[in-house]
Amino acid sequence: MLRAVTFDFWSTLFMDSRGREREQLRGALLERALLQAGRRVSGPELATGLGAAWDHFDRVWIDEHRTPGCGELVDAILTTLRAALPREAHDQLVERFERLVLEVPPEPMPGAVYTMPQLAERYRLAIICDTGYSPGSVLRQLLDRHGLLGYFDYTYFSNEHGVSKPDARAFLHALEELDVRPTESAHVGDIQRTDIGGAQAAGMWAVHFVGANNEDAARSTADVVVSHFEDLPQALGGLICAGC
Repeated sequence: MLRAVTFDFWSTLFMDSRGREREQLRGALLERALLQAGRRVSGPELATGLGAAWDHFDRVWIDEHRTPGCGELVDAILTTLRAALPREAHDQLVERFERLVLEVPPEPMPGAVYTMPQLAERYRLAIICDTGYSPGSVLRQLLDRHGLLGYFDYTYFSNEHGVSKPDARAFLHALEELDVRPTESAHVGDIQRTDIGGAQAAGMWAVHFVGANNEDAARSTADVVVSHFEDLPQALGGLICAGC
């Protein structure tokens, strides 16, 4: 019997069409901070620095199964630019980068706000999220802003634990907090490598949500593929029957 459902955050619970806007703001904030510290940088230099941060994120995420925190990403930018900031200015920039997701926010996935109460009545719910610039403390504020936080019995954010998907420890930690076994649980996410492969390696059912990101759909190994959030209750119900 299915007792618990865990969810990815990005492109599953929330869809984001404003990432480029936030990146432009990061560039403007970085340029201003460096100028105040006596260093002028060109637009191409800023783009190179910001790109280096994402390259660093991908290397660590894939090779080490952890996600760099915002401070580490800012340091990667500064290293690439061969620049430095006073400690106070550095910390202020990190904090501003972390909170940009609240200033330029993503939106809940269509149907999520209305479907979550129905799911919460049937299952214990958790989030298993690999974080980027914004840590779990900020993403919880975003969830709370839309009335979603209260539906989750537990929230796992990689920056708080040092382990990211697809490492089985991320999934098993969340399931331990929910007091359920992997065979009693399903994970919903959009990335084959981290969400689907990770959940299945942990012994869970896997639901591939392609409503915002369908890049991995053709090679998905998920137990079921879902395109609309409103279809999740029926899809999860089918997993119960398949496991009987």
